Order: sequence, then structure tokens, then C-alpha cells
Amino acid sequence: MTWPLVSVVLPVRDGAAFVAEAVASILAQTCDAFELLVVNDGSRDATPAIIGDLAAHDRRIRVLTQPPLGLVPALNRGLAEARGAYVARMDADDMAMPERLAIQVAALDAHQTVAALGSACHVIDRDGALLGKRYPPTEPAAIRCMLRRGNCMIHPTMMLRRAIVLEAGGYRAAFRHAEDFDLWLRLSEGHDLMNLPECLLAYRQHAAQTTWQELEQRALSEFGALAMAERWRAGGDDPAGRVTVITRGFLQAIGVPEAAITRHVTTRAMDAVKEAIAAGNRKAARAAIGLLLRQPGLRARTRLHAWLLRLRA
Repeated sequence: MTWPLVSVVLPVRDGAAFVAEAVASILAQTCDAFELLVVNDGSRDATPAIIGDLAAHDRRIRVLTQPPLGLVPALNRGLAEARGAYVARMDADDMAMPERLAIQVAALDAHQTVAALGSACHVIDRDGALLGKRYPPTEPAAIRCMLRRGNCMIHPTMMLRRAIVLEAGGYRAAFRHAEDFDLWLRLSEGHDLMNLPECLLAYRQHAAQTTWQELEQRALSEFGALAMAERWRAGGDDPAGRVTVITRGFLQAIGVPEAAITRHVTTRAMDAVKEAIAAGNRKAARAAIGLLLRQPGLRARTRLHAWLLRLRA
């Protein structure tokens, strides 16, 4: 076996609050055949000093530094510089269970047709208190079916076959905040995807997350990924490679009706409102409600429901 077997890619920007804890959870893995690539994406807080000190004390850590280019360039940088056959994703505010890498390596070794492998996860708050658990579908057939409606893979739990992901073109910047969903759709065209039922990660949910801050763009990017997948399956082209970001104008230009776009954004906003309220995140709930109320042609019943949720938030 060549070393490292696994390259853990951890992008971070201004993650001083949690990055040491995230790194420590990787260094504590029962599988020791890994390297940890921390991609510092232009941090301006104490992150560089924290990760620099950690790297100085553990040879398994490599720090890659770049200007603030964004998550997709950071992920692709990690993929390009990874030396392992397997690439594990990790976020700077999450914590991996000690056996995570060992269990995922064993599963990929046993399932040679699987290109991307995720797992269930714990959901924790800013202070580490348990909020709940997420159990995505596990079997490739169920995942392939569910991907036609939305993302059912939890990105920071994923372990990927590096060669296959690079062959597919890696992450695409146009699908901002849904770059993982676009990748899963492309991989699922020729490979299996699978989730393990074990909770192998503690996913931290807090107000500073980009997932809350960029809800509308995430919804548009998700819808764009679904639209592109439909075009491939029908034998059409993929114009997403010609734009820098998926917008309403782009979707309309490729023939997607405005009503369909609004319906998708409305659904995602409503889901986000409920999720934020359940997590006790009032700021995120109010932001999602604001997005919901801005949608054109919103039905009176939906608008009333949104106002009632706003009072609750």
C-alpha cells in the first residue's frame, strides 16, 4: 500500500473558532494512512497561525495557501495536490468520528463500483450540543432516484475516488453553493454513489455558515444542476461551462420557465425556514422568509404562511 491512502481536503477561510477542533478530529483517526491538506483560502483572522502551528507538530498536515478565491478553487486545489487514491472531504467547523476514515476505506475497498461514499451524521450547534441526526438514503439505486429531485449526499461526510472525480472535471465554479450536487449528478451517470448508515461526522450548524447566507444562489445552482442533467440525458449540450455562475437569466435563456424557477426557490426557502426554526436560528429563519416573500407570483396562501412563520421566528 502506498502512503498516503487517503488525502483529507479541508478548505478554510476565517475559521479560527473551530478549525483546531476539526483538525484534531482527523489526527485522532484510527486509520493512520492519511495526509491532511488544509487549504487556507485567504483567511484574515488567526486561522493561518493556528494551522501553521498544528502543521509544525504533525508531518501528516500540509498547508496550502491561496488568495480568497472561494470554495470551489480551494476544493480543486486540494484534489490536484492530493496524493491519496481516496479523497475525504472535511469542513473546518465539523468533527469526524475517530473511525470515520477506516470505515469508509473498508467500504470503498469492498464496493469497487462506488465512486463517492458518504454517511449519516450528527447535527450539533455552535457549542457542540446535539440537535439531531441526518440519515440519507444508503443504496445506489435509491440515491440515483433521489438525486433527480435534490441533493441527498452530505458533502463533508464524503470520501471520493480521486481519479474518477478528476476524470469528471472536479468541482465546477458556476454551481456556487451547490458544486457538490452538480458533481454527484455527473458521477452518478456512470458510477454508483452510496451512503453508510453510521454517523461518522458531527455537522456543526450555526449562523455564520454560507449555507444560510447564500440560500437563493444555492437554490438557483441546484436547479441549474438538475436542468443540466436533464439536458445530458436527452443528448443535449451543457452550456453551464460557458458561465461563471448560474442565474435566473441563464436558466431562462436555456428554456426553463420562470414559474418553475420560482417554484423551486420557494420550496427551498420554505424548507430552510423550517430547518432554521427547528435549529433555533432566528436570523437564518428571517433571511429565508425574506427570500420567500420576494418571489414573484407567490400564492396568497403561501404568502400568509410565510408571514405566520415570520412572526414565529
